[in-house]
Amino acid sequence: MDQQKHAEALTGLEAAKHKIAIYWQLYVDWLAETGWGRLALLALLTIIACGILVLPGLAAWLILVSIFVKIFVRPRRPPLALPGKPSEREAHHE
Repeated sequence: MDQQKHAEALTGLEAAKHKIAIYWQLYVDWLAETGWGRLALLALLTIIACGILVLPGLAAWLILVSIFVKIFVRPRRPPLALPGKPSEREAHHE
């Protein structure tokens, strides 16, 4: 491998590393705001899809990582109250 190809490969790896970090942060933010019911549904769909593709290890890994992220990462902003319904704090103060 000559010098130029080596430099191109390193540049490509740096770009991929940067994109992976961005997509991981987006995934973690989305998962933190997703409810447990939706996570259970996605886990079931992951099991089905990975079963069809004969990749049970991948399914277990994806589900476990998602559960750990969901447990340990908190949403960045509090959930919004539904319009027309008082929030829990307002209901307790009345």
